[in-house]
Amino acid sequence: MINFNFSVDNVEKTLKIGIMGGTFDPVHIAHLAIAELAVEQLKLDKLLFVPARIAPHKTDKRETIERADHRYEMLKLATRDNNKFNVSNIEFNREGTSYTIDTLEQIKKEFGGEAKLFLLIGSDNYLTFNEWREPERIHELAEVTVYSRPGSRISKVEPPFLLLKGPGIEITSTWIRDRILNKKSIRYFLPENVKEYIYKNKLYNKKEE
Repeated sequence: MINFNFSVDNVEKTLKIGIMGGTFDPVHIAHLAIAELAVEQLKLDKLLFVPARIAPHKTDKRETIERADHRYEMLKLATRDNNKFNVSNIEFNREGTSYTIDTLEQIKKEFGGEAKLFLLIGSDNYLTFNEWREPERIHELAEVTVYSRPGSRISKVEPPFLLLKGPGIEITSTWIRDRILNKKSIRYFLPENVKEYIYKNKLYNKKEE
């Protein structure tokens, strides 16, 4: 169940809900900046962060599963001061790999015709979107909106895709994990409360196999 708190005015109109999936291992300022741009440009009522239990493209599935609770808690910390943001653990309750189509079907079923969905994907995933599970059905369920990612900057997309406009931020979760492992500062690259959570729980301080 996804619990959103909407005003009476919102309930009386079609809800516009953005969905941003990923491993968020850890969440950082680029994720949050993209989400803020999406809320603004798409005029969203809410943006839902959906951390994956096991992402299809991840090779290190063991680490992804083991850090699931930590990734969820870090997202909660990072988004708690923005009333437009919500975090869902719906993919954690699903066995096996997290497929976007299953998540969209579940969200659409919950809201029915009362919501218009916008799926946010990185430009790297845009280039391989046809390889996703049921891409045509994804387009039926949501407006697929693309944002630029490090290493795959784009300035336009083909319809029916939408393009999110904004500056590129050259930060990735992999880069942050590497800095932690090498005892370098991560200050300013993610929210302060997330940084404190990482240090308190001694995350990412061992070499990943």
